[in-house]
Amino acid sequence: MKHEVVAFDRDTERVVFSIDLPGENLEQLTALMGWQEPDDPIYEYELSDEQIAALEKLIGRHFHSPDYLFFLSCSV
Repeated sequence: MKHEVVAFDRDTERVVFSIDLPGENLEQLTALMGWQEPDDPIYEYELSDEQIAALEKLIGRHFHSPDYLFFLSCSV
């Protein structure tokens, strides 16, 4: 299972960039997202500002911008 943060332009709704999340962070990602069911990690979720800040800290990379909508996406 591979997770990534996907940024969409607020005006055009086009994908601007994506960031792969390291697989070894699944436990922290599960806690951050509040997942409780086995299937929860396979869906796409819009990220809050708090979740974005936590993800930036987790991966050591700043990416937040008010110009974009951020989603967490999964591919298997």
